[in-house]
This record gives sequence, structure tokens and C-alpha cells, in this order.
Amino acid sequence: MSCLRCRAALPPLSAVRSPVGRAARWNQIRQLQTRRSQNAPGHPSKTLPHPTSQSPQSQPATEPHYPPNLNEEGHFPGGGEIPKVKIRFLAPTIWAITVSTGIYVSLAYFTAKSELESKSPYSLFRGNSRGSSYSISTPNGPPTPTEVVTRAWRNADPMSKLSWGLIGVNGAVHLSSLVAPRVWQHLWHIPATNRHYTLFTSTFVHSGLMHLGVNLYALYNFLPATGYSSLFRGDTNHMLSFFLSTGVLSGLAQHFASMIFRQGRAYAPFISSGGASGALFAVFGAFCMEYPTQGVGIILIPYYMEAQYFLPIVMAFDLVGMIRGYSFVQFGHAAHLSGACIGAAYSYLDGHNNAWRPLVDYWKRHLQQR
Repeated sequence: MSCLRCRAALPPLSAVRSPVGRAARWNQIRQLQTRRSQNAPGHPSKTLPHPTSQSPQSQPATEPHYPPNLNEEGHFPGGGEIPKVKIRFLAPTIWAITVSTGIYVSLAYFTAKSELESKSPYSLFRGNSRGSSYSISTPNGPPTPTEVVTRAWRNADPMSKLSWGLIGVNGAVHLSSLVAPRVWQHLWHIPATNRHYTLFTSTFVHSGLMHLGVNLYALYNFLPATGYSSLFRGDTNHMLSFFLSTGVLSGLAQHFASMIFRQGRAYAPFISSGGASGALFAVFGAFCMEYPTQGVGIILIPYYMEAQYFLPIVMAFDLVGMIRGYSFVQFGHAAHLSGACIGAAYSYLDGHNNAWRPLVDYWKRHLQQR
């Protein structure tokens, strides 16, 4: 686990997108693949042998059997054979590009609409709507917790509100693992299931409180600083579209890496992945490009390095981890590396006609013609 920190008021960023090996999540893979193999045309009738069966006649020949669930170490107990599944690549790629483009186009529309409304002369009178009343209340005692939270939210800047909103969404999704664990299990991305929507939902699931806490800690400290840089210029819709899109694209990169870089594991497509680290690394990559001289370091190590030199080191670390792997740590290195590359490239292209402002200008012209 690499924890990054910033010299000034920007605490550590954790690169956590580790695969989770919980046995309960593997039942849905076996059930889904069993149904698909039975309904597939031309599927062979022979089945995989059960590791504990004594006789080939002990199971019907028409019902395929898949190996038992993985244990906590991520291995198949009993020496069962690994099922052969077909992993799709073209369909999730088209889905990820379509969703990312849709997020940018839709949020650019809201930015254009808000800019036009702010320039409208009627916007000055919208606060004095009929039925509104102004009253001065004298405090009868100390403020209640609700009043404290409401006042803090009202006085917060837009980027801080966005970061707190994303923190609330991630916290609510994590709490759903206690309320609705079956639904929560379907939010993780597992390449063997060939579910496309999990490329988006896996950004909001975390394996534990430490995974959740470190990611949200980094989200609160890096997102506002990056949002007020010259790249995003305080536009919350721009920042939100960047965060959500990079979460989807980094999940797609991890999907590809599960088949290309197996790291000696033939069951890599069965490993579930989740976490906001891919999107956070994109924010961190943009942060290092926008603030190249800002000191960045590793937590618990009293040494700082300029962000423009530290970012290539982090990217090289994840590149080696994606190709060869590390025995002491297991991440979604492909998601981290792709996120950092997207963030750095997006910041670099900002001076070469970034895609956000043309979208906003297009929607403004479209709304003005209506």
C-alpha cells in the first residue's frame, strides 16, 4: 500500500484498489456461468469432474459442475479445475466509452444552463419568490447538531460540497453491505460475469473500513485543490464528470489487465475489484500536472519530492506491479496506472483545446436558439 501526502494542507492519498477474495461473491459467478453454459448453442455435454466425486456416474452428464469457491488465500480448495469462461472485451469497451461520453455531455449541458441563467436579468429576482419570508430568530441556547451541520454546509465552497457529496455516496454504498449484502455483492466488477454496469458501480464499493477511510480521506484533500486549479476552474460539473468517467475507464483497464497480465494466476478473471482509487489516481495525476512544484511524499516518511518528479515514480511502480506483480502487496495496478495517465494527459491537453469548453459552448448556442 502506497500512501501519498502533500507538503501543504493536502494529506495522503492511498492507492487502494485491491482485489477481494470473499467466497460469498463467487457463488454468483458459478450460477451465472452455469446458466449461460446450459443455454449456449453447441455447448459440449461433458462436464468438469468434481474433485471429491468417486465415480463419474455420481453426477448427471447434462449438468456442468464448476469448482468450489476460492478460499481466503484466493486458491481453489481440493484441486478443482478452473472453469473456462469467455471474457468479452469489445462490448465493455463500447459501454465504457458511451457512458463516459454521456456523463460529459449531460453535465456540460447543466453547466451551460447554469451559466445562461446566471447572466439572465430575471435571475436577480428569483430569490424573492412568492411565499418567502425572512425572520430573525434569537438563539435560545447552543446550536443543535443539525444546525451546526447545516451552517457548515451552507458556508462550504462548491468543491468542498462536491467532495462531501461523493464521500456521502461512498459511505452510503458501504453501509448497504450491512443492509442489503446481496445487492452490494452485485456492485463489484468481476470480469468472468461479463456484467458491464459494474464498471461504473465498482467505483463506489470498498472492501473494508480502512479501504473506505483512506480513499475518502484522499478524496477530501486532493479533489478541492485540483478542482480550483486552472484545469477545472471551480466548475463542479466538470470535476464530477472527470471523476466518474475516469472511474469507469480505469475499471475497464483493470478488466483488460485481468486477462493480459495474469501474474501466474489462471483464475484472474474471477477476482473481484472495486474502489475509487482509479478515479483518485486520475485526480492525483491532474494535481501533479497543475501543481508541479508542490511537495508530495509518502506517509510516515519525512521526505518530500516535487510532484512533477514524484508522479513518474508512482506510475513506474504500478507499471512493474501490473506486469510482474509484488509479493508484499496486491492492488489493481492497471486501474491506478490508467487513472494517473488519464489525469496527466487531460491536464496536458487543457492548453490544446480541452473537450469541456467546446461542449459547454455548444449547449449554450443550442439553448440560446430555443
